[in-house]
Amino acid sequence: MGTPKALIEVEGRPLALRVAERVSLVAHPVFLATGTPGRYGDLGLPELEDAQPGAGPLAALAAGLEASPHSLQAVVAGDMPFASAEVLRLLATLHIAEDAIVPVTEVGLEPLHAVYSRRALPAIRAALDEGMFALRLVLRRLRVREVGPEEWRAADPTGRFALNLNSPEDLARLM
Repeated sequence: MGTPKALIEVEGRPLALRVAERVSLVAHPVFLATGTPGRYGDLGLPELEDAQPGAGPLAALAAGLEASPHSLQAVVAGDMPFASAEVLRLLATLHIAEDAIVPVTEVGLEPLHAVYSRRALPAIRAALDEGMFALRLVLRRLRVREVGPEEWRAADPTGRFALNLNSPEDLARLM
């Protein structure tokens, strides 16, 4: 992308803050799991250090679950400009005893726009200790409620919540 995705401006705001603002409609506190606090400058939100450096989103998820004062945590990747508070709210209301409530789109599971229970932390920590960093593989160790379009479309009829920015072309299509 030529610059850290978190700092790409979308509608006049750094992407990380745009996502955080959307999440803040249903979750408090909101943390930025930047891996290394301060790496993007001061964005005005508490930042979390990865639970294990170099372990990617799984380490960020572990850090968030450890830092949260709540039993449920909304988790959204920082490159999802249309993160949906409504979808996150729906996922949280569907929670019964699962470790994760994860939407499913035509692409598959969306584990980085989901809700996790603190009860998932031991399995996540074990995966990190074993060097298993792929979140989709770790989900196989958890009790997961998959939420398909027939349920989440009531909260986001377009499914745009699942869009992420991975290339300059993605960004150009967004603008």
